[in-house]
Amino acid sequence: MGANVKRFDLKELRSYFPIISQRTLGGPKMKELEDLYAPLKSGSVEFGLQHIRIIRDEDKKYWRFLDWWKMPEISEADIVDFKHAFCGLRGFNEELVTKLFLLLKNIEIVSSILRFVSPENYAIFSTPVEDLLNIKGRTPVLKYMAYLSDLRELRELYHFARIADVDMALWTLARILNSTSLKKEHPYNEIYENYKREPNSVKRIMARNALEQIWSEKKYIHIADLFLQTDYVVAGILAGRELECQIKKKCEANHIDISHFNESGHEGNVSLRKLVKELFYKEFISREEKRQIYGWWGIRSQLVHEESPPIGEAQVRRMIEEIIDFLRDEL
Repeated sequence: MGANVKRFDLKELRSYFPIISQRTLGGPKMKELEDLYAPLKSGSVEFGLQHIRIIRDEDKKYWRFLDWWKMPEISEADIVDFKHAFCGLRGFNEELVTKLFLLLKNIEIVSSILRFVSPENYAIFSTPVEDLLNIKGRTPVLKYMAYLSDLRELRELYHFARIADVDMALWTLARILNSTSLKKEHPYNEIYENYKREPNSVKRIMARNALEQIWSEKKYIHIADLFLQTDYVVAGILAGRELECQIKKKCEANHIDISHFNESGHEGNVSLRKLVKELFYKEFISREEKRQIYGWWGIRSQLVHEESPPIGEAQVRRMIEEIIDFLRDEL
């Protein structure tokens, strides 16, 4: 990378939060809200209805809460168990998150209270950041806990002091990525180009979360089928990987060596073609199956090495369907 090209730094985005939030959210006064909730963490005051009124902010003194969320009616009796719940609050208190969710019925509102009480350990669960990171979870509480876990990881990677600052930086990034005008405006255009140019930790977490369910399939051939419409070259390579794994497994099950020692005494892998030939000689596969496997492996090799003639999507699709059928009893 050239000496004058900056690398993407998520921490840089935090400084642009006030500007962009002013343009899109009306300039929420995050520090003032933190100051109003800080006594809860120190234990100098008890949690009460005044804190519900602060977060609702009907006069829009600090932020436009009621433009985004609707809070259920809360009585003094409803919050009696929370009077001292925030004293010394630290991160990842799933029990408290769950109890607050049962009370408030909305994980975004829960996250807002926790964020202002303890910005070091909590963040607002906002849709732009949730979508950016592809957060997954069976329940709103589990999604929020997963969200905090990802933010804590980014806090360490980019050396943030607080989880809330990671959230504000990610929110700013999401706004830039989702705005045609911001992506053309200095300095956001440079930030966008730096983000797009190369891999970074935000993208890795995004991909990890997005692909988690796909990789849980365990079998490469099933994953290959899922990738067909997105990238048939990758799909074909994954299918070849599954074929190789299953051929080796079949050889081991039938006492056929998958490795050998060369003249120098170094151990190496037996080629797939030789393994297939050995399976055929010992009558574990038919002549037609041997022919098919050689054909599939040829397609895989052409995809990996970009050999001519080029392989088309239809060939890869047929290859995957045939491999699935061939391995049906093995999968």
